[in-house]
Amino acid sequence: MKKKSDVRTLLCYIKGVFSYILDFIWPQFCLGCNREGSLCCGFCLNDILLDDLKTISWPDKNKLYFEACYNCCNYQNKLVQKLIKNYKYNYLENLADLLVNILEKQARRLNLDKDTIIVNAPLHKNKKRQRGFDQTEILAKKLAKRLSLDYSPLLIRTKNNPAQAKLDKTARQKNVVNIFSLNPSTMLRAYGKNTTNKKLTILLIDDVVTTGATLNQAAKVLKENNFGKIICLVLAKNKNTA
Repeated sequence: MKKKSDVRTLLCYIKGVFSYILDFIWPQFCLGCNREGSLCCGFCLNDILLDDLKTISWPDKNKLYFEACYNCCNYQNKLVQKLIKNYKYNYLENLADLLVNILEKQARRLNLDKDTIIVNAPLHKNKKRQRGFDQTEILAKKLAKRLSLDYSPLLIRTKNNPAQAKLDKTARQKNVVNIFSLNPSTMLRAYGKNTTNKKLTILLIDDVVTTGATLNQAAKVLKENNFGKIICLVLAKNKNTA
């Protein structure tokens, strides 16, 4: 019987060969400048500027359940839009590492506590099945590994609600009411690692934020279940809809 390390090495080799074949028969072109070689070349990647580390404010919200929300990039940047949309809707899952690079740079500026748990705002199971993957779950897991923090799927999306992007500002607020619940088994595991008896800090990950309604509902569930400081981090902030 082969050792697990040998199996992993073989799988990595097969994956590499498969990727090489795909690149040969279906070459990749930069989404920014159309240069052949990758979905985002180094020149275009350098043009994506990281936003200043300042919390997003929503003056129209009476109650926020998270302490702060930070974004990484300007969503009005056309390349940023293309990267996120192609990752999210066109199933270009290999863009995940590039987007995690962006998240990691901003996350390291937050000076997170070593006991921080990374959580994502998940898709509904039906939408995940239809899409084939949960884009924020992948980002959160990869980010946790980069930062040497724990990832936990603490939230479950209980309602398969319509996509927020298709709704106006008022409808967005109503659309996400009570869409999350806590995953009790993962909560037990999360607190099982807590040896200091303090309330745990959560870094809540999402791809794009507009009104903050989805993140606020996710944070509400976490606060109601005795988690402490909740910091949100998103790839980009879109403009509020009318």
